[in-house]
Amino acid sequence: MLPGIRIDDPTSTPAGIEARVTAGDILHLWQKPVTATAQSCVQLREASGETSALVGPRSGDFQMVAHRAAATGEISLSWNALETTVSLCYAYDPDRALSEGIRILWVRPEAAADSKRYRLHLAPPFGWMNDPNGLVSVDGRTHAFYQHYPHAWRWGPMHWGHAVSDDLVNWTHLPVFLHPGPAILADPMPKGGAFSGSAIVRPQGGIRVFHTDREDGRAPEHELQMTAVSTDLLDAGPSAVVIGERPPLDGFGNDLRDPYVFMGPDGLWKMVLGGNDAGAALVLLYESDDPDAAANWRFVGVLHREPLARSVPAECPSLVPLVGDGGGLYALVFGLIGHQILIEGKLNPSVALVGRFDGRHFEAIARRELDFVGDCYAFQAFVRDGRPHGMAWAVNWANVRRNRDFSSAMTFVRRLLWRDGALLMPPVEGVALLRTESLSDSAAALRLGVELPDGLAEISFDVAGAPFRLTLAHEDFPMTLVHDGRTLELEAERTKRAAPYVAETGPLANVRVFVDVGMVEIYADGGRWCGTKRIDSDEPVAMVRLEADLGTISNVEVWRLRPQSGAHR
Repeated sequence: MLPGIRIDDPTSTPAGIEARVTAGDILHLWQKPVTATAQSCVQLREASGETSALVGPRSGDFQMVAHRAAATGEISLSWNALETTVSLCYAYDPDRALSEGIRILWVRPEAAADSKRYRLHLAPPFGWMNDPNGLVSVDGRTHAFYQHYPHAWRWGPMHWGHAVSDDLVNWTHLPVFLHPGPAILADPMPKGGAFSGSAIVRPQGGIRVFHTDREDGRAPEHELQMTAVSTDLLDAGPSAVVIGERPPLDGFGNDLRDPYVFMGPDGLWKMVLGGNDAGAALVLLYESDDPDAAANWRFVGVLHREPLARSVPAECPSLVPLVGDGGGLYALVFGLIGHQILIEGKLNPSVALVGRFDGRHFEAIARRELDFVGDCYAFQAFVRDGRPHGMAWAVNWANVRRNRDFSSAMTFVRRLLWRDGALLMPPVEGVALLRTESLSDSAAALRLGVELPDGLAEISFDVAGAPFRLTLAHEDFPMTLVHDGRTLELEAERTKRAAPYVAETGPLANVRVFVDVGMVEIYADGGRWCGTKRIDSDEPVAMVRLEADLGTISNVEVWRLRPQSGAHR
């Protein structure tokens, strides 16, 4: 809560909020009636003394009511808690929001941000988060949208949250961008909403977003592909259907979602979508000759069949051109929801294929598992400054329990590099901006153990192919990263269904580990091997200790890190 804001008991009758605003500020107030067949009502008193009623529709879930402040000064919002419930209220200056973000005036405890975890990573300012969506760079800023339910730490009717960054490390939170349709919000049971998608820059300014509109039980199609335009990069205009039916393929399943749009090498807009038939997960290709990508979308064919997945759908596909040594090649990335790798036993894996794409066909020449630990799903690629990047949700769906609160965050933004026949995915260089002081540069000191004062750290060293054990001392969730010269394994507590967190690496040259409260990210050999582990605890890692032949260890660095600027405090 901001200093100076006074809040009455929100369950009392009446309940209320008082806050200071500036003339022209936009308020987003999220309210719902206690009885779904009634309307919600909040009384607003402006700084000028004028009063008005903010009336929301009949609804089973919270809906946003917007208001522009008429005068500078203190406003009050009040409501009868026997008739109306308020979940959230924030304000922003529409002319400065992209640099200053939103100001949270009130959020109910069930949705308040997790203030202890995810100090280094992008996490929502309130509520639930999953897949990254619409990653796009405009005028030097990268916009990250994401699957979002603002009103609890649990999955619900899907919205799009929104944050922006100048450096891909520090994030500013913006207003909620996309909202579920009225039919979804009218029913108190979650059953769909604005599912995942992508964004492109429009030549005439602003962005065009694409997403799947999901409504369980809707016939004949419960998933429709939609588009909307935002001219101010803050609000989405009306959505329109661009693909309203499944492709004409024998045995095609019910799933068709997560449109990812990009310009193809032939000058036509391309869209990849995830789906499945009776024998394989599918990545499907559509294209459009409309310069604005608003219409004329037609089915081209199946871009990739993933027979190992059998009948589960591919999800969140993205296709991005590589540069440098990978010039002329593309990376195709997708997740396999509900799939278990038969040999390794890993659940819900994400895969990256590197190959040639001519605008209509994709020929894979290399393959990698995105993350050997597996808390890395729905990776979305995007281009910034002419180079491919990407980010994922730092969770595996196998660990989510929808009947309990579940906070989460995104991975660091990662680069995509093709070197020596392999796809590397190191974190962006900007993570160095988080360094504040050196905690150690000595292998001998690291062998004795280095304390991490607030549990935020970066540890790196060269290993010359030799075995090592790197222990992360944690009160609730002890972990040890082990390399035996052939494999890299994160030894940690696992559920009964989870396979060992191991990769067949061969001898390693270097290791880099980032420690956050609630998450650890591992990068070996410059990102050839990546591992992400969510830690279900508010406690930090207290100490890091290395066991190895010191003659094989060099270039040790242990850095204390600061929270990214958008972290919750």
